Amino acid sequence: MTARVDLDTKERARQVFENAGLDMTTAINIYLKKAIAVNGVPFPVTANDALDAATLKAHDEIKHGDYDSFASVDDWYQDLTHGD
Repeated sequence: MTARVDLDTKERARQVFENAGLDMTTAINIYLKKAIAVNGVPFPVTANDALDAATLKAHDEIKHGDYDSFASVDDWYQDLTHGD
């Protein structure tokens, strides 16, 4: 197998693997076997931006009941402008 990797990335990865007692070939084989085992990329691949992170946080808060509820928009606005 041949892969093109910029020299900085290759060297930094080599140092990480060396610190873990691995050579590049072993590390790549581990990655490939894990990809086979999970039938995909063995870690999340995302392009999250700040809005995505805020949306995920809000979704998590709602899921866990960690939110305020208001009887009207006026009540919400009052809390927003004069709340804690």
